[in-house]
Amino acid sequence: MMLRSSTRASLRFFWQQSQSQLGTLSHPKPFLDATDIDAIKERTHLVNSIRNLQNLDSALHLFDKMLSMNPLPCVNDFNFLFSSIVKMKHYTAAISLIKHLFSLGLKPNIYTLSIVVNCLCRLNHTPFAFSVVGMMFKIGLEPNVVTFNTIVNGLCIEGNVDYAIWFGKISSARAILGQMVRMGKEPNVVTYHSMIAAYCSENQMEEAMKVFDLMVHKGCVPNVYTYTSLIHGWCKIKRINKAIYLLDEMINKGLNLNVVTWNTLIQGFCKVGKPLAAKELFFTMHKFGQYPDLCSCAIILDGLFKCHLSFDAISLFREMEKNNLDLNIETYNVVLRGMCHAGKLNDALELFSCLPAKGLKPDVYTYTIMIQGLCSEGLLIDAEELLMNMEEDGCLPNSCTYNVFIQGLLRRNTVLKSIKYFQIMKDKGFAADATTVELLVDYLSTHKGENAFQEFVQKIV
Repeated sequence: MMLRSSTRASLRFFWQQSQSQLGTLSHPKPFLDATDIDAIKERTHLVNSIRNLQNLDSALHLFDKMLSMNPLPCVNDFNFLFSSIVKMKHYTAAISLIKHLFSLGLKPNIYTLSIVVNCLCRLNHTPFAFSVVGMMFKIGLEPNVVTFNTIVNGLCIEGNVDYAIWFGKISSARAILGQMVRMGKEPNVVTYHSMIAAYCSENQMEEAMKVFDLMVHKGCVPNVYTYTSLIHGWCKIKRINKAIYLLDEMINKGLNLNVVTWNTLIQGFCKVGKPLAAKELFFTMHKFGQYPDLCSCAIILDGLFKCHLSFDAISLFREMEKNNLDLNIETYNVVLRGMCHAGKLNDALELFSCLPAKGLKPDVYTYTIMIQGLCSEGLLIDAEELLMNMEEDGCLPNSCTYNVFIQGLLRRNTVLKSIKYFQIMKDKGFAADATTVELLVDYLSTHKGENAFQEFVQKIV
């Protein structure tokens, strides 16, 4: 295509002007000189070093090396290092290094202070995070959406500890949302999701839906994680119809449901006493492009056992084994516990004995389940033998293991042996749990004449 004459004239004029400014150099100066190239190589090496950090010690060593460089690396290079340390979850270390950097006179930028805010929130020091945001305004830095998201998320995470405090925290989070809008910082999907997840965790589903509706009204498109949080929340309070409505909405919007969404629904149906519907979901999810994972298998098996459908659970488990699913020890623990609770101890013992042949090593939960199963059938000698075997196999009993065994002894009035294991448990730094204490109180109330035992109990409880 031919250029128009006016365009050609403009280009010719620009060329003439550039030639007159550059002059007629026979050897034009390179765009980058040797110093520039060395600097680029050094920075590339630095960035790669930060990217390949494996632990805190190497990060601290690199920080010292950066401080010895002349000139000092730019603040963004330090930010990259701090972000890597935060990913390792060494929040206190990151804050200390940033404080040291400030003391050397290197000015922070908005990203540096956002890292500090993130660390403080992760350490549950949200009030201090607010102080840092205040400092941002004082030095003329305007918090960005990431900063606000961090604080909202921090407030919501803190709120999971204590409901009363949490309510005030969520109010603060909502106030931050309002402040964001007033500053022209439109909340994004992360901001809304943090609040929705917090409300769901506290079973405040009406409030969660209000935030969800606001999110949609503002044109912020909910993603699969937002929907999954809401589905989980409704399932927790056994409002499965609400969860199904959201599932239909996800499908209609063309969202790709992930395995967590399906697992949440399967567990929800089991909780409301509809294990067969849960089983149907388990076998349906592949039609939507998702296949059950190990967590799905454990959830459906556990749900069937808890709903007293042990035959269905065991049949499904055998089918999983037949299809060569690579089941882990957690799945077998679910089945062993279900068998024991269903009075199928012999089946559980047979399955337990097959674990090594399947390439699985019983963990402390496996042994505890079997010890409890043996105690429930009054097989205390076998239970004690298994307790000793687990130590020989390098699996140390925990507090739950000892408590379960002692409870079995107390229920069969085997007092002398229970005293022995109380002492062993105490020597290992474990204490009696609520059920064990209750059994002790019951025993003492019916055996008031046993002063020696009463004195011993007073020492250990």
